[in-house]
Amino acid sequence: MSLPVAVTISGIDSLEVLNQNLEIERGFKTLSVGAMQQLRDRCRPDAADGRWELFKTTRKYDGDLGRDQPGFPGAAELPA
Repeated sequence: MSLPVAVTISGIDSLEVLNQNLEIERGFKTLSVGAMQQLRDRCRPDAADGRWELFKTTRKYDGDLGRDQPGFPGAAELPA
């Protein structure tokens, strides 16, 4: 929430979760420019190559059921 956004959407499945979300929002403090830069620097090595986001970097991200529904080849049929 320290980045400029138009809206933050939070899942709410109970009154307890709503109250928890409101408590977080009420106590939220925006990170300073320096703290944001430290966070970016700390995350850069893991975030730079997409190794944790295969749905963005490979075609092998959906399970076979999700690939079969639109007629896409199964994971085993995809090139490595």
